[in-house]
Amino acid sequence: MTIHTIGIIGYGRFGMLLAASLSEDFQILVFDSALSPAPLGERIHAVSLNSALVADCVFLCVPIVALESVVREIAPLLPEGTPVLDVCSVKLHPTRVMREHLRARAPILPTHPMFGPVSAKDGWTNLPFVLCPEDDATPDEIALLEFWSAYIATKQNARVITMSADEHDRTTAYNLCLTQLLGRVLGNIGIEASPIDAQSFKHLLSMKDMSYSDSMELLIGMHRYNPYSAEMRGRLRGELEHIEMILGSAG
Repeated sequence: MTIHTIGIIGYGRFGMLLAASLSEDFQILVFDSALSPAPLGERIHAVSLNSALVADCVFLCVPIVALESVVREIAPLLPEGTPVLDVCSVKLHPTRVMREHLRARAPILPTHPMFGPVSAKDGWTNLPFVLCPEDDATPDEIALLEFWSAYIATKQNARVITMSADEHDRTTAYNLCLTQLLGRVLGNIGIEASPIDAQSFKHLLSMKDMSYSDSMELLIGMHRYNPYSAEMRGRLRGELEHIEMILGSAG
């Protein structure tokens, strides 16, 4: 598989990070409805939707809540055979959507870079990048998986992890969804640094800051579209109530 140009649909915080990182090795064509066609940097250009879709490979960097509408829009415009990857923080939903609307004409690869602009400010080295190929992957999809696995590991020095979309969502419900939820709650109750902070509290402050660096739209999307997040929240509520009961009876 040969890839020289990358189309990026969506130029939010992660779209910007992806464009900057990949521009070292590819020509980047960005489409975002908020942008007019113009250079955005060396080897990065804002273009029309049709121009972005004729790239050698396309990344969907749109919010989870908008993914299906975007996929429906690009499906009839995408040249046959053009590979499509998403970078959503849930995987069962994007896999279903891309399988339903794109896979008949193009290879797909659901992915989740487990980092954002804050954690990747110094590059992708040792950061986890999850790839979720289909069990019945076509030869083109296997080639796509092999290309990006090699590139991510050797060129960007990230840790490539391959797992099913279901395993991904089960796992992230109890790490990513939980972390983002707790970080947002901690911020909402107003925790702040003090001169006597224990190291454990500093970790909570860091979790709060990381959560607040992402949008509420992302938090809502990852909980709404991860089918295992509701179970996690239920267990969390139950344990909080259990601890509250113990504390009350101890008094």
